[in-house]
Amino acid sequence: MSRPVTAERVPPRISLDDCLSIGIAWSHTNDPTALWSANVGAETWIVCVNDFPEEHLYTLYVNGEELGSFDEWPRQWSRDEEVLNRA
Repeated sequence: MSRPVTAERVPPRISLDDCLSIGIAWSHTNDPTALWSANVGAETWIVCVNDFPEEHLYTLYVNGEELGSFDEWPRQWSRDEEVLNRA
């Protein structure tokens, strides 16, 4: 039986759905399109904001490679308070 995916235990090939279900604490960046970053296990995750509504609102990058796009911020993901107050 496999162990659940967590922020501390990320398998090498993880799906976007698995990423969206993990509890992640995001930090604000100074990049106007890549607004949030997080270190997840040994990986660096970045969330970029796209040209919504023509595209999905967000795209997740893992170690610089696009994993997938989505429209709703997962409730398991937390952003620092400064960003939440401006969003």
